[in-house]
Amino acid sequence: MKSGDYVVIKSNVHDSSMPDDRRDGIVLEVFGPDYKNPDQATVLFCNGSILKFHKSQLSILKSKESFYL
Repeated sequence: MKSGDYVVIKSNVHDSSMPDDRRDGIVLEVFGPDYKNPDQATVLFCNGSILKFHKSQLSILKSKESFYL
């Protein structure tokens, strides 16, 4: 996972700041205690919210590189 990836939040995860009707967003930043293998990401949603998630709570819908193909 990397910045620019288009992701969806898994259905068992909830945050009141997420839009009610959409669970998808763009990864802004990936980070974690081990810089070689980051395990967290901030995601920007269509309502302007930016939230932090563990990578296990996200599924990549479209990778950044595939946008240019």
